[in-house]
Amino acid sequence: MIEENGTVLAINDGIADVETIRTSSCNSCRARHACGHRAIAKVSNSNRMLMQVIAPESLKVGQSVVIGIPEDTLLQASMWMYAVPLLGLVAGAALPSLVTEQTIVSVVGAIGGFAAGLWAAKRKSSLEANNPDFHPRVIKVLNDAVQTIPVVQQP
Repeated sequence: MIEENGTVLAINDGIADVETIRTSSCNSCRARHACGHRAIAKVSNSNRMLMQVIAPESLKVGQSVVIGIPEDTLLQASMWMYAVPLLGLVAGAALPSLVTEQTIVSVVGAIGGFAAGLWAAKRKSSLEANNPDFHPRVIKVLNDAVQTIPVVQQP
């Protein structure tokens, strides 16, 4: 289970808005040089992230919680988003070369295969949109006391 600590900001119909704060663990990770999350974190000017999670009924606004998502769910989603379009690109480039030696046909095939892979990933995503296994959930409540959340108003 991949876990992150956060604070509940709002609850609507069993879905809680939880604010998490990105930690500096990216600097100690072995995959930090090839990770897109670290690159986005460097560009972003904020460490705060807002997530929508499945919440138990006893949850209250202001509580500190641990949220999580199973590793196999994250791995499956990553495979659909990265591997399927890549396989489409490779297959789209390789299959036309078996029939003809024209490079333009392979290029068009690669673009078409990549687009088909992206379409398949988008379709899978829309089919799994209501699957609760693909949504983060509250694993445990760290404290029962409700914290007051300061409101900052921009002038």
